[in-house]
Amino acid sequence: MVEEVERRKKEILKAIIHEHIFTAEPVGSRTLAKSYELGVSSATIRNEMSDLEELGYLEQPYTSAGRIPSDKAYRFYVDTLINDRENLNLELIKLLNNFNYERQGIQQIMSNMAKMLSSVTRYTSVVSEPQMKKSRIKQIQLIPVEGKRILIVLITNTGIVHNKIVKLKQDLNPRQLGYLNEYLFNNLKDKRIKGINNLVLQELEKRLIKRLDLSQEIIELVYKGLEMVSKEDDFKIYLGGTSYILEQPEFNDLDNLKKVLNILDHEEMLKDLLVTIPNKELEVMIGHENKIEEMKKCSLVFASYTVGDIASGKIGVIGPTRMEYSRVIASVNTVAELMGKIISELSG
Repeated sequence: MVEEVERRKKEILKAIIHEHIFTAEPVGSRTLAKSYELGVSSATIRNEMSDLEELGYLEQPYTSAGRIPSDKAYRFYVDTLINDRENLNLELIKLLNNFNYERQGIQQIMSNMAKMLSSVTRYTSVVSEPQMKKSRIKQIQLIPVEGKRILIVLITNTGIVHNKIVKLKQDLNPRQLGYLNEYLFNNLKDKRIKGINNLVLQELEKRLIKRLDLSQEIIELVYKGLEMVSKEDDFKIYLGGTSYILEQPEFNDLDNLKKVLNILDHEEMLKDLLVTIPNKELEVMIGHENKIEEMKKCSLVFASYTVGDIASGKIGVIGPTRMEYSRVIASVNTVAELMGKIISELSG
């Protein structure tokens, strides 16, 4: 008997969540009795809803109104009631099958992936570049610019290009620059950036000073340049469908809308947000589970895409807690998997 009651509560809770997702309105017992085959009377449904409210799964926004799911309800729903592969969007499958990336650069691919994901989910999508520290060096070059400055260009195996300008106290002649470029390339190519530490560069410095009339200051500046381009937060972010936020009734409240748009409009804040998301195959953060205050009215569904066997970047969706989790999870998983395959293929 107890198991039957628990099963009934789950069915009612799932029905309330489905109804609220598609209507954005509080759900009453009469609506559930008419629209869902629950096999019990509206009076029984009301009693179960009262129990669910006491347990923290439902909230009543207005007196005499129906109930809406709480963050706790959505967490229970995500963890136990859905299959992350159900309801895979047929539009997404069609777009992926027709996606031709062979003549696109990595940045363009990421931008297009963000647009594709937002178009099929109708939520704002976010794609981050592969993090530098988890990448390998494919090419490194020092290019002279005006005023005793050099441009350090670093290309990773994922195809991402980073560059920084450092100012020197002395000029480099063409012979010195050519030797330095060749030496750095030969000794750093294919090394993982995370593994290039002080000890590695100090050893390079000793060898270079013996072979070339260069000051220690130049080597130190090159090292600082490498440190700058390999920072954990030194990656670009690509957004798709930011206007979809405006379509959500939850954000008719201007204060709620401003908080979310403030995050999306400031890349540094968005990077801080992504850094808080664990590098997992899939991570769903619901409402108050988000550490950033501005995101307490939102849910985030993110997956890490891998290059080789390393989790390199993130791709996901930001929307209201009243989100179509099943479809979003399936879409994010699929696009993240494809992203990893594309970058791995292009990086050789």
